[in-house]
Amino acid sequence: MGALELKAREFAEKHGLTHVRFHKKWHKYDVYTAMNVKEGNSEIYFLLDDDEIRMATPFESERFKEGHNVRNDLP
Repeated sequence: MGALELKAREFAEKHGLTHVRFHKKWHKYDVYTAMNVKEGNSEIYFLLDDDEIRMATPFESERFKEGHNVRNDLP
């Protein structure tokens, strides 16, 4: 397990999330998804790089769900 994946798992667990998995690279971030079993398996996205980890905004989350795969897909 790499350092970023470990960081992602720790962040998810801190927020009560389970089933962490890598989703894709997006801009400078690695995007991970996690499930909140208590909330009925809703996917929650979060972004991390070497210096930062944060939850995805609602706008970003919709873009990930829509399947935007290009690196420069911001409006």
